[in-house]
Amino acid sequence: MNRYINRRIKHCVLLFFLLVIVTPAVSAFSGADTVFRQELTFTDIPDTTVIADTITSQQPLLSAAPATTQPASVTPETVPTLSLVTIFISGFIGGLAALLLPCIFPMLPLTVGFFTKRHQDRKKGIRDAVIYGLSIILIYVGLGMLITVLFGADALNTLSTNGVFNFLFFLLLVVFAASFFGAFEIELPYKWVNKAESNTSRKGFTGIFFMAAALSLVSFSCTGPIIGTLLVQAATSGARSGPAAGMLGFSIALAFPFVLFALFPSWLKSLPKSGGWLNSVKVCLGFVELGFSLKFLSNVDLTYHWHLFDREVFLVLWIVLAALLGLYLLGKLRFTHDSPVDHVSVPRLFLAILVFSFSLFMVPGLWGAPLKSISAFLPHRPARISISIHLPCGLPARVLPACQLT
Repeated sequence: MNRYINRRIKHCVLLFFLLVIVTPAVSAFSGADTVFRQELTFTDIPDTTVIADTITSQQPLLSAAPATTQPASVTPETVPTLSLVTIFISGFIGGLAALLLPCIFPMLPLTVGFFTKRHQDRKKGIRDAVIYGLSIILIYVGLGMLITVLFGADALNTLSTNGVFNFLFFLLLVVFAASFFGAFEIELPYKWVNKAESNTSRKGFTGIFFMAAALSLVSFSCTGPIIGTLLVQAATSGARSGPAAGMLGFSIALAFPFVLFALFPSWLKSLPKSGGWLNSVKVCLGFVELGFSLKFLSNVDLTYHWHLFDREVFLVLWIVLAALLGLYLLGKLRFTHDSPVDHVSVPRLFLAILVFSFSLFMVPGLWGAPLKSISAFLPHRPARISISIHLPCGLPARVLPACQLT
């Protein structure tokens, strides 16, 4: 009996609190008035259209505030140019990547061994290695300066804003990516290679220079896509000395190991052995090339105002490319020249984690996240225009439908 009474008391208390909390909320939501109807007085209101006309004649209803984000139409002219330091660093990173390609990495011990065993005097071997490195730098910097001379500074500045050239650069980088994937190899004419190799037997500085030229020509099937990408980036940067700066960074990174291992030949024993991992580096660079090519396609879309290759489409393609690269690193995706992956090494696992993390990092950008770390590569978002409405106080709600927002 006591339990029944206690339960009834609890129900009553709960019902009381519900009435106390819910009743004011419902009355506020429904707009209920606490004033008694007997105290209300009603007056006639003139035609609402007359009030609206009077208000619009006295003051403007709308005032458009300045745009809060980027301009509505963004063209490549508004994109800031790259500095020479940035171009140099990009070239240096490209040179380090080229060292890990199948056309160059196996040549390190062979070339260094040739210079160290060529002379009984170790100092002369080091001297030849230094000349070899300087020759590599001279060849690639000369190539960068040749690009500037052929096109001219004014032409290089206009390349970044020309839709046709940006589309050609996009196609060129796609071809480079296909080459890294193993579809074909980009090779220079055999006459050039044979001519360089025939002059390597010369004595003195001339023979060493042609050895460097032979390496540059023979390894072009691997380094060509990287060099082409760097030259395209430098040419469209707006900097007059961009191609030369990019090739300077590339050649220093490429030549430095030859000189370093000539100074310390014993370090060659610590180098990893050549194998299938070299081709994996090529394929990874192919994914990078393909992702970088989309930037030029985005410039074409911005130039002609097609609004087809917008920010969301760009991000979707980058997310897919990053995911495919992660699957490749884990051995779930293979190309024709790849060797089977029996087990996943620790470096592959860490790289796969980084790539998948980058892919997930870009996903919120599909819903408007700024993604500041990669915003320089992404197409600009459409402009946001804030509009404020100024209405006089006490305007009846029935007048609002008559207001024309323009």
